[in-house]
Amino acid sequence: MAAIPDEEVQEVFKLFDQDGSGIKIKEIGTVMRSLGVSVSQAQLGEFRAEAEKKDNTYLEFADFLGFVKRAETVEAGKSSDMAKEMAGMKVGLLHFFDKMSSKQIRESPPDNVKIADIKHILSSVGEKMTEEEIEEMTREVRANCKIQDGRVNFDDFVNLLK
Repeated sequence: MAAIPDEEVQEVFKLFDQDGSGIKIKEIGTVMRSLGVSVSQAQLGEFRAEAEKKDNTYLEFADFLGFVKRAETVEAGKSSDMAKEMAGMKVGLLHFFDKMSSKQIRESPPDNVKIADIKHILSSVGEKMTEEEIEEMTREVRANCKIQDGRVNFDDFVNLLK
């Protein structure tokens, strides 16, 4: 992902900074996600702790911009193979939720997985998504992917995430 221009960061920051006093510290993650910056809960905790050393409630733009640059650096360092990770997720979904054996998955993998299973994984493993985020993603899946009997074509799902 290319670095976000400072002007764009400032524009989004101003949307959340209604009275010019800065954004609320508890909104750091929301504002970063609005910019499309992926930040882990651990890193978000670090940012909040640093911000609270200066002010208990608000964060100024200059400090926020620094946090964005740090988050982008971490994000760029996570050069993982998404296709490989998603293939692993599909195998896990089929194995644990559909009770398929490794041999069945290897020899004739189904194209579809249950939407409910994807929702369960996203709400309980790794960087957990909120219920609102999961429902929004589900609406996008239903609008943009092939759905049959509560199951989504996994390749469509992966393409939606790209």
